[in-house]
Amino acid sequence: MGRTTGEQLALHGGKPVRTEPLLPGYPGGLLIGAEEKAAVLEVLDSQSLFRHYGPKPLGKVVEFEHAFARAMGTRHAVAVTSGTAALMTALAALGVGPGDEVIVPTYTWIATINAVVVLGAVPVFVDIDETLNMDPRSVEASVTPATKAVLPVHMRGAGADMAPILEIARRHRLRIVEDTAQAVGGRYRGTRLGTFGDLGAFSLQYHKVITTGEGGVVVTQNDALYDRAVRFHDQGSARMQELDETLPGANSLMIGLNFRMSEITGAIGLVQLGRMEGIIERMRTHKRTILDGLTGVPGLTPRPLPDPDGDTGATLMFFLPTGEQTRAFSAALNAEGIRNTVAWDSGQHVYYHFDQIIERRLFSERHCAWECPHYRGRARLEKGMFPRSDDLLQRAIHIDLHPLMTERDEADIVRAIRKVSHALS
Repeated sequence: MGRTTGEQLALHGGKPVRTEPLLPGYPGGLLIGAEEKAAVLEVLDSQSLFRHYGPKPLGKVVEFEHAFARAMGTRHAVAVTSGTAALMTALAALGVGPGDEVIVPTYTWIATINAVVVLGAVPVFVDIDETLNMDPRSVEASVTPATKAVLPVHMRGAGADMAPILEIARRHRLRIVEDTAQAVGGRYRGTRLGTFGDLGAFSLQYHKVITTGEGGVVVTQNDALYDRAVRFHDQGSARMQELDETLPGANSLMIGLNFRMSEITGAIGLVQLGRMEGIIERMRTHKRTILDGLTGVPGLTPRPLPDPDGDTGATLMFFLPTGEQTRAFSAALNAEGIRNTVAWDSGQHVYYHFDQIIERRLFSERHCAWECPHYRGRARLEKGMFPRSDDLLQRAIHIDLHPLMTERDEADIVRAIRKVSHALS
């Protein structure tokens, strides 16, 4: 992979491994091209941008929902406007609301927490483990009489260890919503992520494996939960023809929201869904090559995964022995032209340390979650409550991967990491 021994770090005036920055980690976004353009123009030509009607409706959202359900191996899929909308719709379908607790991991995106709180429920944070996903042992210890659901998050392209989480949920009669926003198309023990729980929530935001810019999907195997999800996302569902009116209580309209996906978004989603397997395979290949090249680097521990074969390959993450070493390593690696972040220092995904959550800042003083009269729990959140999560995230370096990486990109990443490791060891 090239000479690294004795080279002066770019941080100290040496020649960087590369001067041209790596492309950012926008897997599906980097592949947007003629097919997506044609799909959008077809919808525009139809003059029918709304999923329910128009002069010449094409039914692209319905087609996308059916295709997404087939790709994930589920009975149903509901296309929505964002990953956040998917989380809210899934939780609402389960009836999560005031008085309920939902267990969430410390390492996640803000939407996981916001969706719980906006519905009036209380997020209960639990530690992650070395996989950087929810630690099942922490879940077990955090169940209370107020717990309604567990919300595992498949972070940075790789699945949480679902088998023990499912067993805990079964034993305590809890519901599960999988936040699969960052791992669309990934698997766990051969089965698609997002399909183990009662419902799965997916994101199609621009940074995700496949993208429509913004967008999301809810999947479920359960007919009744599908019915509720459809109603919630479509204003209570005055017009939805696909609802099963034979289900108990199905003839009653409900109060819902408008999270309907547009026909343009659905059309782009269909094209991107067709790219999903190829994107994942290419990213996995890049990641395997890089990891092989890093074998034996002292002090560097690759992120362990519950099921490496199900990884989407969207990110390369590794640990160093201390937080101080990690920050120094990250700075030196950036100077070598390899864009990276320390999980803790990136300013994102460590929201259990953010003041708006700790101080419970809501848009209305009368909106409740923690303060709801229905809530009898004692969930609290303070900085320093999760030293294990703090330690892991302060020692984790994150590098985005994407399907358009070249052999030179792979080699440069390996060479730069080896160069920095040798210089700082």
